[in-house]
Amino acid sequence: MRVGEETRTFGELDDRARRLASALAGLGLQRGDRVGVLLPNRIEYPEIDLGLLYGGYVRVALNVRMKVADFLFALDDCGARALITCTDFDESAEEIAEALDLSWIRMESEDLPEAASSYSDIVEAAAPATVLIPESSEETAWISYTSGTTGKPKGVVLSRRALMAVAENLALELGVINADARMMLTQPLSHGAGYFAMAYVVAGGSITILPSFDAEQAFYLARKHSIPSIKLVPTTLASLLEVPGDSPFDHIIYGASPISPVQLDRALDRFGPVLTQVYGQSEIPVTITVLGKREHLQDGSQRTSAGRIWRTLEARILSDDGAELPVGELGELVVRGPQTMTGYWGRPDLTSEVLRDGWVHTKDLAVMDELGFIYLRGRRDDMIISGGFNVAPREVEDVLCGYRGVMEACVLGMPDERWGQRVVAFVRTDGSAVSTESLSAFADDHLGFRKPREYHFIEALPTNAYGKVDRKQLRDLAAQA
Repeated sequence: MRVGEETRTFGELDDRARRLASALAGLGLQRGDRVGVLLPNRIEYPEIDLGLLYGGYVRVALNVRMKVADFLFALDDCGARALITCTDFDESAEEIAEALDLSWIRMESEDLPEAASSYSDIVEAAAPATVLIPESSEETAWISYTSGTTGKPKGVVLSRRALMAVAENLALELGVINADARMMLTQPLSHGAGYFAMAYVVAGGSITILPSFDAEQAFYLARKHSIPSIKLVPTTLASLLEVPGDSPFDHIIYGASPISPVQLDRALDRFGPVLTQVYGQSEIPVTITVLGKREHLQDGSQRTSAGRIWRTLEARILSDDGAELPVGELGELVVRGPQTMTGYWGRPDLTSEVLRDGWVHTKDLAVMDELGFIYLRGRRDDMIISGGFNVAPREVEDVLCGYRGVMEACVLGMPDERWGQRVVAFVRTDGSAVSTESLSAFADDHLGFRKPREYHFIEALPTNAYGKVDRKQLRDLAAQA
């Protein structure tokens, strides 16, 4: 395992994880207690994840891009007993420790605040703990808080069963993970990259973690350490395209947000048949669908799909009244399998809305074709009803991104006296001249009544702390316009 110039062997990782489990017990924590982790990508992150599992504690990873009010809400909501941070968050951690009366553990020993314990000191002083045998595979392992775009964040409860199922699935679909396997992780370990890290730790593979993404650094490290695989998001994939020279990667895994057809074609032209797409959500992490290397090379629309359902999952497309829809019809994607969540922490009401008879209702609109490929059409809550007809935002966005010069598009519905809602598009170009008239004519040819009635050209689509397009901010911009 490597972060920058720091490395850990598996022996060191195991020893330090056991010591952390013992140190937390020494602070008074007990099995099942929640521990907040507020850290950027650093060498200690995987040992913390492992140590919490060893001690039977629950990991509550926090998004470093959020604000102190968000940290306070999540840690208070789950009743956290401890918080692990670094100097970057001293001010926030001090406020949280005082407000919630929890144990504050800081990475660095220098200038240690009076209220904090030194991570390195307590780990080095502790004796390695005996690994706790879980009472059940349903024992809670992680709580992941959603972005809360439609209300307060929800704590997604993931069991040990779910974590292990994700790790097994990644090995099943993405190639053998063993002592010879090497992966570069570019996303926050608090989220998607954490699942990949866990899979490689379990299987004895090697991971190189980037503290922050730098395309040239990624190429340099991959060449230096012979790293064939990388996991990233479409925006960072675009940065890789600009790095000169032959690519060191024979497997590029992307996900977490849509990719435009233009960007996908550019990546295939540059890198060849090395791309794999994965799709998931907090409630079913990483592994809902997969579009493999071979599928990326198929003609037609299948390579613009999200792929086919993971082999350990079942999937259906349902109508608003819960009836299963035939091939080709738009509805809500629902799935069930071993990697699904247990529920939302302390929210049985919300759990019963989303998790029914073992099926997770994803709130993602989708179409399934006759071969099982799934085409995502946006969130159910984002569906636009214009003139009495349903308009799926993702379908419109994909068409707009097929126009020369358009790099990204986001489509939403705004109130309209005549249509009920009008389709409004925000578009980012590659700098070339794209006129409203030409783009509208293109959309009319391909979309008919579903075409946008209003266009806004924007330098960059705003994103939230999770890297998702911030539709609320775009709605405010459209309202102002």
